[in-house]
Amino acid sequence: MTIELIYSHSQYFDAWQKFCEKHALVFNGNNWLAVYNKSQIQACSILNKNEEVIGCFVYYTFKKSTFKFVITPPYAPHIDLFYVNPAESVVGRNTFDKEISEALALYFKGLSYDYLNINLPLNTVDTQPFIWNGFQSRNRFTYLIDLSLSEEQLWNNLSSEKRKSIKKAEKDGLQIELIEDKKRIYDLVVKSLDRNEKNKNAEIIQNILSQYASIHNSYAFVAKNGQEDLAVAFCLRYGKKSMYLFGGFDDQHKHHGAHVSCMWQCILLAKNQGLLHFDFEGSMNKSIERYFREFGGELKTYSCIEDIKPAVALLYKMKGGLPI
Repeated sequence: MTIELIYSHSQYFDAWQKFCEKHALVFNGNNWLAVYNKSQIQACSILNKNEEVIGCFVYYTFKKSTFKFVITPPYAPHIDLFYVNPAESVVGRNTFDKEISEALALYFKGLSYDYLNINLPLNTVDTQPFIWNGFQSRNRFTYLIDLSLSEEQLWNNLSSEKRKSIKKAEKDGLQIELIEDKKRIYDLVVKSLDRNEKNKNAEIIQNILSQYASIHNSYAFVAKNGQEDLAVAFCLRYGKKSMYLFGGFDDQHKHHGAHVSCMWQCILLAKNQGLLHFDFEGSMNKSIERYFREFGGELKTYSCIEDIKPAVALLYKMKGGLPI
């Protein structure tokens, strides 16, 4: 089993592309990868002993000061690791999963970086090979809403605070609209970014909205008060899930129920479209975690692989924060 970086001139490019298309892989797909700077996004194929593409994943690189970073691509929930396990027995399947994890651990260990932080998909649970190769494996969390529940059940699962906020928005006459205007979405999202995030992510957000987003793969709701846009929630369809990707609000025209109402309509639309789950993507920020939790989803755990070199660890310990 080997891992190969994919370039347009790679001998495996066509096979990798067909593999991604066959399995409808969003974050491995060319359309999604195009939202990033080509020099920073890295797509990889996993090959079996016959040099056939049996899997793939992506990651993102950048430099900050003199340090090199390897991370999950911004606004992707994970590295979109996907592979076909050919084994039939339980032992065989577990062994193959272990071999995949070992191959990934050795691949990332061989990269040049000062800080590495990658999220694995929910269904990738075996991180032992990463630990054995010197990486840290820690838990991250997201909330999933089961969309097979009735609308009444979904409503009742909301916290009382969220229900009150939605009712307040209705009472005050806020309009919650499904929109396609990418500029309105972008303007509200960027207003919510701090200066550091704007420098890192505004261009990627713009590219997602202008190059990737369409009525076939995403949707957004905006809350209005008269002619003023107050808040927006933007979601991506990913397989049988709808995933909250980003949102924003106008700090000069706040309403407690504006963004909550947008999120509620996003959940209902996902249900009405026959999707199975609504994914909040997750956050380790305490206040954001509480906000997501109060929509009534089930807590899910996924793994984050991390490695930080001593110089970076010392620098950010002095600053009192994490590198990203």
